[in-house]
Amino acid sequence: IEIVRKFKAATVVVIGDLIADEYVYGRVARVSREAPVLILEYDSTDVVPGGAGNAANNVAALGGQVRLVSLVGRDEPGRRVQRALRSRVDRRGLVRPAGFRTPVKTRILAGGIHSAKQQVVRIDRLSSRAVTDAERGAVARAAHAAVRDADAVLISDYGSGLVTPALARDLAGRVRRRGVPVLVDSRYALTKYHGLTACAPNESEVEQALGVRIDDHLRVLERAGRRLLDRTKMAAVIVTRGSRG
Repeated sequence: IEIVRKFKAATVVVIGDLIADEYVYGRVARVSREAPVLILEYDSTDVVPGGAGNAANNVAALGGQVRLVSLVGRDEPGRRVQRALRSRVDRRGLVRPAGFRTPVKTRILAGGIHSAKQQVVRIDRLSSRAVTDAERGAVARAAHAAVRDADAVLISDYGSGLVTPALARDLAGRVRRRGVPVLVDSRYALTKYHGLTACAPNESEVEQALGVRIDDHLRVLERAGRRLLDRTKMAAVIVTRGSRG
């Protein structure tokens, strides 16, 4: 609890892929005659920040001041995800290039009036084009400005190409003399990030990166963590295991 209290005095820069997480809720009406699928009666839609936006909102919920640096479209999903950011999230580092489409992950959830909602399907609407050098450069410049007096830097890499190990090294070099921690969460390129303060992969990401199978074998888990620590040359590796801690 004392650690959480200290968030109120901290400014954290979150850099990475901003995603609009859309949740569409419906009630099960019947099974379709056209195909063996459920017919849902639409109830409501919620849009919340995902990716780097989720990390930013989490820091803000703990009381920290957040500077979010990312790309966001000038489209409706982009506007809705920005409205869903908490008031303690500074949006001045958001770059809004013309023609960029905000990535959207839509989850359809179904259930009865008095029952829990279950996810039926997920639809990903990701950008059909690669991040351009100009967009990457604009985000890098926004990041340079944001980290000047930051207390911590969090990099959230979901594989769009916006965030790179080169950018991480650049930012770490800019804040190293002040002892500012730089942490990375990378979905697909974890072992390419080196010499930062910490990384926090989940168990499946560790398995994918190292080609191992952990299951419930704690010795395998520890060996994998130490192997990852050696490969990344970070001060710490934290492997998250969902409901298992």
